[in-house]
Order: sequence, then structure tokens, then C-alpha cells
Amino acid sequence: MKRAFALFICLWSAAGAAATVSATQTNGAVGVRVEALAFPESLPRELVSGLTNRLYLRVTALDGATSLQVSTVEFAIRYDLWEETFTVTRTVNAEPAETLKFAGAAEINVFLQSLHVPRIFAARVLPPERPLTLRAELLLNPIGQEKLRMIRKWVAENSAPVNADQGISTSNTVFNRIFEQYADGSDLAAVWRVDLVSPPFRLAPQAHEAR
Repeated sequence: MKRAFALFICLWSAAGAAATVSATQTNGAVGVRVEALAFPESLPRELVSGLTNRLYLRVTALDGATSLQVSTVEFAIRYDLWEETFTVTRTVNAEPAETLKFAGAAEINVFLQSLHVPRIFAARVLPPERPLTLRAELLLNPIGQEKLRMIRKWVAENSAPVNADQGISTSNTVFNRIFEQYADGSDLAAVWRVDLVSPPFRLAPQAHEAR
């Protein structure tokens, strides 16, 4: 564990570029990539503590100042103290969770410095031939364990889609409350928050054909 932490600190110190967010497009879907995040200096130690760390990402597709779609992503990061490996459980909206495995500090550092969620919006629900942007808001460990347990139970009981065409579910309501309460300075605040906007992009021609 000491070796993993020492390596993590070295790798963490090497990441110094300004954070950016950009859109990706694959097979009729729009994804998001967030790179070069400046996480808190305490995060490497917290990641190898054996406790689960949670990173929340809310992405809004914008046409000018108009919000078109909102999606939320949870990254639950857990370190195995014996194997010295990391497991990341990634959940997009109310979709089934995806589990990712990382062999050690170097791999998890690469993952965190270039977060990529390839399918976050269906291209068919976004306007073609319009300059769009993505706003990415990130929170790290914004709530306590007991509150998290209660919220996750509520989400599990109330996560039926409201609009299947747009992929909006009531689970988004929970994440929206987290972000809004952070902005209001309530007890649900996170010690680390990042707000980024992508350069403008247009949907690829093949995305229009899927409409």
C-alpha cells in the first residue's frame, strides 16, 4: 500500500494542464471526455484508504443558453488493500452499472486524468446542424455515507423513466438536488467542484441519418 501511495503521488504531481471538456461521437451517440482535472491533493491518500470514493458528473447539452438534455454519471472507486487494484463502478442515469478494473496507481491515474463516457446522449434527440456545447459539472464525495445510502435506496425505488425518448429519469432529480444544494452552501456540499464548458460542436452527418 505504501508503494502504491508513493507512486500515486508522483503521477498526481505530473498532471498540471488546465482541465478541459469535449464532445465525442460514436454510433449515433454523443459522449463526453473530461481531461486534466486538478483533483484535491488529499485524493491519492483517500483513494488507497479502502473506502469507496464517489465522483459525480452532470452533463448538460446546450444550444446557446438553452438546456436540451441532462445526464448524470456516478463513478464509485474502491481500492483493494490486498491486491492493490482499483475497481470503478460507472453508472449513467438509470442504466445498468458498468464495472472497470485497474491494475494499480498508474492505470487509475490515467483513467481519472481522461474521464470518458462514450454514450451519454442519443444523437437523434439533439438538433442537427446546430452549434452545441456540453457543460460538465463534477463533485467529489459530496454527501455522507448514511445520506448516500438513503438516497440510493430512494433512487432504486423511484427510477422509472419519465421520457424514454430523451432518457430522463427521476434519478436525475437526486443528482440535480446535490448540485443545487452545493450551490446553496447547504450541508450537502462537496469540498471539490469543477464546472467546465466544451468548445462548440456539430453532430456528425451519420448521426443525422439515425433520426
